[in-house]
Amino acid sequence: MRIAWAIFFAVAVALGFGATDASAASLEGSWSGTGTVTFKGSTDQVRCRVRYTKAGGSAYTFTSSCATENGRYDLVGKISSAGGSRYTGSVESTSHKGAGQVHLTHSGKSISITVTSSIGSAKLRLSR
Repeated sequence: MRIAWAIFFAVAVALGFGATDASAASLEGSWSGTGTVTFKGSTDQVRCRVRYTKAGGSAYTFTSSCATENGRYDLVGKISSAGGSRYTGSVESTSHKGAGQVHLTHSGKSISITVTSSIGSAKLRLSR
């Protein structure tokens, strides 16, 4: 279960960002990266792939698949612009029970994602 939550948070984090110099305003497309998931005081390494789809205006839906050395986790969610290069939204696990909040920021080709919930957190860095 610990691994499931770790993956959940990593995916949630990964789901939060995506941009390039040519399309800085758009997160649409596929992204991948690595990060860490913290659950009950333990930290695990995670690798994620995220796909953002325009949902209208400045909103995006996303699907994500993340893995640790102990398992794979799938997440879905929705984010919207919070101004400038920041996005916020929610994420939930399709493979395990759980939900959290996503906070995203992008700078050039680098994306930073933070996911938080009542049981843990995750931090990721993604790129195209």
